[in-house]
Amino acid sequence: MSSDVIPNWDVMIHKNARTSDGGDAGNVIEVEENTLTLERGPTAEFVIPKSAVEGFDGSELSLTISLKELNNQYRKK
Repeated sequence: MSSDVIPNWDVMIHKNARTSDGGDAGNVIEVEENTLTLERGPTAEFVIPKSAVEGFDGSELSLTISLKELNNQYRKK
């Protein structure tokens, strides 16, 4: 998704994100220049590229990555 499709990324803070296979990716807790940080529960954090956002309906982000990809490739160390 092009960054100009979403003019104000900050509105995504505290919004839920869902993976391409319908999994709960957590809530957006931080927006950086090229990335979003998601938090799921008290111990799981993920840093994903903005390019992984497929859509935003005003309350939830749709991601282009699966739950397995999220857990394996984007978990914050």
